[in-house]
Parts: sequence; structure tokens; C-alpha cells
Amino acid sequence: MSRITFVENKGKTVFWSAVADLLEQRGHVISWIVQNPLEGPPEKDRTIVKLRFPSAADMSDDAPIPEAVETDRGRTLFGAGHGHYSHYQAEIDRALGELGPDVVIGESTLFHELLIISACQDQGIPYLHPTGTRYPGGRMVIFTGDTQMPVAGSGEIWPEDRLYAFAEALRTGSTLPDYMRMPSRGAAMLRKLRLLVGRSRTLAGRMRGERFNTPSLARKIELSRGLKANLQAWRSLERTPDQDSDAGPVILYALQMQPEANIEVWGRPFHDQVAVIERCLSALPPNGQLAVKANPKAKYEVSNALLTLARSDRRVVLLPLDWQMPQAQAVAIGTVTVTGTVGYEAVFGRGRCVSLRHPMITEMFPSLHADTPEEAVTRLLADPATGRGSPEMANQLLE
Repeated sequence: MSRITFVENKGKTVFWSAVADLLEQRGHVISWIVQNPLEGPPEKDRTIVKLRFPSAADMSDDAPIPEAVETDRGRTLFGAGHGHYSHYQAEIDRALGELGPDVVIGESTLFHELLIISACQDQGIPYLHPTGTRYPGGRMVIFTGDTQMPVAGSGEIWPEDRLYAFAEALRTGSTLPDYMRMPSRGAAMLRKLRLLVGRSRTLAGRMRGERFNTPSLARKIELSRGLKANLQAWRSLERTPDQDSDAGPVILYALQMQPEANIEVWGRPFHDQVAVIERCLSALPPNGQLAVKANPKAKYEVSNALLTLARSDRRVVLLPLDWQMPQAQAVAIGTVTVTGTVGYEAVFGRGRCVSLRHPMITEMFPSLHADTPEEAVTRLLADPATGRGSPEMANQLLE
């Protein structure tokens, strides 16, 4: 019997609560840490520690920003400031001391989760983050802390023919991650309903005092208008790479959606994508080009800074917004990514890509990894084998 503490995470709390019920039925002692009381679990006969909202006296703008929340979207995008961090650090230490968990389960997205992960590391408490896999679809993986490192494998062994068939389907693009698949009409309607309910709870939570994970309506409108204007600006700038005799090699960078833990947490220290693009440019020859592909679900990564760079440096090529990944890969000799799915796909032989922050690729396939953007570009230019996967690599990754 273990003491298991779950961490509230807006809409994900419904899922965590269902998992908690099953674990409780198996004899485990369940407790919760809740930052937003309106997003917490049903208050059954279990322990729920609610982190107290800070008063004005609790706020401390002079306190340093903890490394764990260096990329907190509440501060970087939503204007929440950083005066609340020290208060919540103390509240989290109190909660963990009161609950004494053997393990904590949650995500690695919101500021309170990142502070809890840091506190768990300091106290030697395992923090587990269950999430869906990119490949194969329909499965889950459990990461440790704020990393992409799996805690353990399932022990399942696929036969050779199944490994080959899956690897070939991924290589040829006939299989996609779950998040890229179009939902059925019913699933789409259910998703919209859940989104509406979630937004209602978010608004109610803000009215109760939760303003650190939740942007104000005015800020949300401002961000949405800015995104719309920036996408229009992108369309006015979009083009294909130069093909004349003086044109140099083309490297592709596929933008990752922000805010998203995939780039902002797992991708650190390469979470500033404009900086990554500039560093890639510095490693290109004077006539080289850096083609930038927009994310299909573009958000705030389409920034003023990126557009300014594209206007000032013709080597930066903003590809047409409606281009799919195969089109973008076809005009480049290779791709650089931080933590994008395109990096995993390259292991299977689908395109040529070097990843900066995929721990499994770093550990298992050094020819598909680089420590810096400059190294990634240099190696793609110098060595045709860099960034190329194979059936053998695919089977090794799947095993």
C-alpha cells in the first residue's frame, strides 16, 4: 500500500480522479494537492490540500525566479509576474510535509506543477507524469519529473514482423500520432463541449482569485488579436527558398507550438525558438537559407520577433502556411528540431533530422542528435549520414 498524491491540472483532473479511484480500490491511500479549488477533484473521503491564494502581503517581487519556473507561461505570456512564487513554494513544502507521499502524480506544465516537481526532487520523492505516446498511438508512457525519460517499460515484446510493419508505416507516412488524427464528428462535438465547460471553470476560478495560471480576458483577447495579425503578416512574407545558381543549401526548422510543455519544459534551454533559428543561421554559409515551417496549430510562437527577423534577413524563408511536412522537407537537405515529432520520425527513416533535446535519441542514436543548433547545422551540411534513420534503428527504438 502506497501513499499517492495527485496534482490538480485543470481539465486533466477528471482523468487523474478516475485513475485515483481505481488505485484507491486497490488499497492505496490517495491525496491531492490543488492550486485552483474550482478545478479540484470531487471532495470524497480523501485528503485534499488546497494551496492558499497569496494575499498582497505574501507577494514578493524582489524574490529571485526559481529555475523550475524559468519558462512559466503565466509570467512569460499572461502577465502574472513572479511575486507569487515564494509563497507557493512555502505552500507546497507545507502540503508535501502534511501528506508525506511515497509518489506524486501530475503533469509538468503549470507553474505549481513545476514547483512541486522541484520540491519532490529536493525531498527525494518520485514525481511521475503519465501521458500519451506520439508513437505507437493509443498507448501511454510514464515520464519522470519534468523530463521525457520513461520510468520503465511495459515488458511487452513485439514480434519481428509487427516491428517491421509499424516502422514501415511510419516511414511512409501511413500512420500518424493520435494528436494529428482528425476526430470523428461525435468526438469533435464532445471535445468542444469539454472545452466550453473547461473555459467556464477557468473563468469562475479567476473570479475566485486564480490569476497565475489563467490569463485575464483582456490579455487573452490581446494575444488572440496579435496571433491573427502575425499570421496575416506571415502570409504576406511567405515564399519558397531561392533556387537560382547563387542559392546555397536549405535547412528546415519546424516551429513547435507555444505555450506547450513539449518545448518550454522538455526543450530547455532551447525554448526560445527565434534564438534557435538565429543560431542555426550563424552556422550556415552566407548564401545558405533557413526555411521555417509553421505549426499546423500555430499559436504564440508566431511572434513579432520571428517576423522581424524574416523581414531583416532574406536567408530566413517563411514557407507557405498551408504546406505539409513532406513539402517542407522536400526543399531542404535536413531538419533541425528541439523536441518535435519530426525527430522521432527520422529514426524510422522518414526525412532527415537532428534533434537537440530528445533524451532517447541522445542516448541511443548520436548521429540524430546534436548538443547545439550550430552543431546540428554543421553536421547536416558536412555529413550525409547525419540525421538519417534506418529499419534497424526503428526496431531498436521500439524494443
